[in-house]
Amino acid sequence: MESSFIRKSSAIFNERIKGYFSSDFLERLARKHKFVQRKSTLTAQQFVDLLMFASKSPNQLSLEDLVNDYSVQHGLDISKQALHQRFNDFSVTFLAELLEEQLSKHLLPVKKSEDYKQFNRIRVKDSTRFSVPSEYAQTYKGQGGIGTVAQISIQYEYDLLYGKPIVLSLTSACRNDQQDSKETLANIEKGDLLIRDLAYTSQGYIQHIEKAEAYYLNRLNSKWKIFDQNGVEIDLSKIHKRLKRYSIPLMEIDAFIKIGKEDIQTRLIVSKVNNQTYNKRLHKAQIAAGSKGYKLTDKFKTCAALNLFITNIPKQWMKAAQVRATYSLRWQIELTFKVWKSQANISKIKSMKLQRFQCQLLAKFLWILLHWKMLWLIQEWIVNYTKNQYYKCSIWKFYKVAFLLSGLLRQVLHNVKSPVDWIAKLIANAERKYLTELKNKKLNTQKILYSLA
Repeated sequence: MESSFIRKSSAIFNERIKGYFSSDFLERLARKHKFVQRKSTLTAQQFVDLLMFASKSPNQLSLEDLVNDYSVQHGLDISKQALHQRFNDFSVTFLAELLEEQLSKHLLPVKKSEDYKQFNRIRVKDSTRFSVPSEYAQTYKGQGGIGTVAQISIQYEYDLLYGKPIVLSLTSACRNDQQDSKETLANIEKGDLLIRDLAYTSQGYIQHIEKAEAYYLNRLNSKWKIFDQNGVEIDLSKIHKRLKRYSIPLMEIDAFIKIGKEDIQTRLIVSKVNNQTYNKRLHKAQIAAGSKGYKLTDKFKTCAALNLFITNIPKQWMKAAQVRATYSLRWQIELTFKVWKSQANISKIKSMKLQRFQCQLLAKFLWILLHWKMLWLIQEWIVNYTKNQYYKCSIWKFYKVAFLLSGLLRQVLHNVKSPVDWIAKLIANAERKYLTELKNKKLNTQKILYSLA
């Protein structure tokens, strides 16, 4: 079974990944964006290789390190000044398009698309931000406050059914999630299911999804009024008391939200949170309220004690008990961001030429997303192999091994080694190295998606 998986994965790697790092493909792309305009010592392939496989953290990597690595890997010399000049707007646009090409190939469908006829795409989206040197403020303006003069925001959205990205964009942090949501309404298509957190959700967003004949699944904003079918505002404190008194695990109410003159029908699914979650939510909200000079309302405190989900997905497609499990799919992006920051060190920055910073960041994403495809394949293989729906492949553990094998992957892309060699090492003792048991009998991603088919 393991050897069969290695052969299959090797074939996929050769078909869908390796070609995007070939000399011919990169040369054509580089000429398109004028990174290559005439014959040069440093080729497009060498440039990508140099940045993708830089061994040091971005806040430690110097031009001297890059020049030395280039000499060791290719037996050629380039001066620091010459390399410095290659970091320009042409190199940034070249790497940005290469990332887009790789993004469109980095995942596979969990199951065949015909199994999910009710949804066109299942779209999950989130953002992360971090501070960058203050001299980048003109390009990456911060949100204000101490130490936030310059910040970068990364918006990431992909389709869980096909594994295709919808966006990975780098913007200034002052462009918040609410603004991003408004500016990207036009790309919502009929049949899409959008799973997002409250930062992206406005009443206008809900209204637009309805008009586009698409579907939403998100938490209820505590500031919104929601009504039952008789037009009476739903008292969440009464629902909370009822859930506690009768030990009811879950309650669903047919409801509607007033948006202007329009009544938007929705399903309200309510459950209690545990004390740990409640205290965590309350503590976070109290800090925010204290910094902005306001007090938390009783309604907010009640909402903090509840999981409140709203969705327009028909009941026959998704039962109330499935709603929370499906919403949890959004957390995959947050876990991904943690790996990007803690292991790939994308947020560790030192002052350098802006275009060099951008190129290094884009190249780091290329490395990360190249491995993401293999993670997805291994995750499915492990789950199918163990037949245990409460286990998953740990993103954290996978990338720890991947970084150790980065040199071998570099040889594969240079045709020195076969993908089989790299994949065999990547999955050796996979169950022991990557498997993580989910807490509280939570289902893994594959099981959740299968249940929607």
